[in-house]
Amino acid sequence: MSPGKIIDHKQLADVLLQAAKITLEEKYNARFSQDPIVAEREIIEYGSRIRTLGLDKFNDPCYVSSINLFSSQENLKQQKTSGAIIIYIEEVIGQDFLKAINKKADDDDEELVMKNCGEILKEIAAKFINSAQNFGYSNMVSSETINEKNDISGGVDFEYNETKLQEISFFIKKVKAVVISITLAPAP
Repeated sequence: MSPGKIIDHKQLADVLLQAAKITLEEKYNARFSQDPIVAEREIIEYGSRIRTLGLDKFNDPCYVSSINLFSSQENLKQQKTSGAIIIYIEEVIGQDFLKAINKKADDDDEELVMKNCGEILKEIAAKFINSAQNFGYSNMVSSETINEKNDISGGVDFEYNETKLQEISFFIKKVKAVVISITLAPAP
């Protein structure tokens, strides 16, 4: 992190919220029952990585996908992470999103649902990256997604000088159904 540079975390959350809302409403037919809740949270770190426990977000099983953000293609090659976006999707909602794009999923086909959750995150991240110039990132790129059930066992890389993340909770049928977190260091 460069000394003196800061990120407007409210703007960061707003840009991600819009990218997520558009993706979930337009492609996955999500109908939100209330306005999303945005909160700033401390990064819970374990072994220099963000801990991602779905049970911290929901009382039920969920799918978790993460993607890392890099300031350039060169930093991607060197694995110099600038940030991360993590999405948690409640289990039943994850299956509903799959049905919304006309893919049939058995309750047992967790691999297909996890892969779809990763695709949702890729779409949201792509929309966010298109707006990354607002944060001084003109060449931002992302990694491939990591997709798991309930948590990402190895955690998620992040810019270690960052201590907070923005968390957005979306509600469907009056129940918290999707949670998206982002952390991003100032552009170099």
